[in-house]
Amino acid sequence: MEAELLIQEFKRHGIGPYIEVPCSLLAPLISGLLNDPSCEVVNPVNEAVAMGIAAGAYMATRRIPMVLVQNSGFCNTLNCLTSLNQIYHIPAVYLISWRGEPGTKDAPEHEVMGSRLERILEVFDVYYRILTESGYKDEIAAVINLAKDRRSPAALLLPKGLLSSAPAVSPDSPFALTKGMAVDIILNACGRKACLVTTNGLISREVFNRLSEKHLEEEHAPFYMLGSMGHALSVALGIGKGLEDNRRVVVIDGDGGCLMHLGSMASAAGAGGSKLIHVVLDNGCYASTGGQPTVSCGVDFCKVALGCGYKSSQRIDSANALREAFPVVLKQPGPVLVHVLINRVEGKGRCRISDQYSCSQIRDRFMKQLQNHSGW
Repeated sequence: MEAELLIQEFKRHGIGPYIEVPCSLLAPLISGLLNDPSCEVVNPVNEAVAMGIAAGAYMATRRIPMVLVQNSGFCNTLNCLTSLNQIYHIPAVYLISWRGEPGTKDAPEHEVMGSRLERILEVFDVYYRILTESGYKDEIAAVINLAKDRRSPAALLLPKGLLSSAPAVSPDSPFALTKGMAVDIILNACGRKACLVTTNGLISREVFNRLSEKHLEEEHAPFYMLGSMGHALSVALGIGKGLEDNRRVVVIDGDGGCLMHLGSMASAAGAGGSKLIHVVLDNGCYASTGGQPTVSCGVDFCKVALGCGYKSSQRIDSANALREAFPVVLKQPGPVLVHVLINRVEGKGRCRISDQYSCSQIRDRFMKQLQNHSGW
């Protein structure tokens, strides 16, 4: 079905604003909302922030807000749900994309939440209905009316395949540097001088494919994060704290992931940060979910890093500059931030890491690589 049908029904019930954290299943709906001038769309950095904004918006306007999240992101809202909305009796409507729904094929990072989503909603006393093409009007009305009557959040679940595909987002960008070029330069500079942690989504896939093409993937065996968006930096900090040799810990982050848990940067100076090189590949969008914009254009990552105690930071927007800078960065005391501005062009034919390795295999290969390395 077309996303516009849902949007028209939301508008008929006076829903708004729409506070969205992207997911590929939500992409057609988010695209439709962004293209509708009558819909107010807010783009928070994570799902917990979305719930705070929704609560404030309700108190100021008395309109029921909608919070659009992936089911894994729903867990990010539980503190707000239980200690804000449910005790202050502040309603909202969740629209939750159902990744990993039983009976469907999906990536491994969605298995746990997909199989347990309904039980989790029941445990936290969140009334829900599953959207269907034949009954969506009644399902939307039931959830909105219950949220109003109970003054508490209720949820609509969006199954995989219900919505038609979203139109492609234009890859226009002022920067010549691609993600693939940036990853290639970083990997060439690192050699065996560093262990690698890569954020979820297309960045991990790019690293995996680049290393595989050079027959170096087995040697490097990075810790590829397939889920837990926003936590690559904190994982890297823990590795740096326990690493006994002289290698650097290079975390290749994205702007969306970094912003999602920006507070992790404040821990970098103390929690193993002396070995840390924090790379943020910034294309200004959530590339993995359809190219929805992040808020990175308004964030000075270099100033944030210095304010959090990083030893140094630099902003790079060309291949030559990155090629010259990274060997020097590898010798500098950490934590160091390298903010790399890239365009939105993605490599073709990038296979999923989970097609070759399970999450447990990724962990075991990385830990073996840590133990077997002799330092430099």
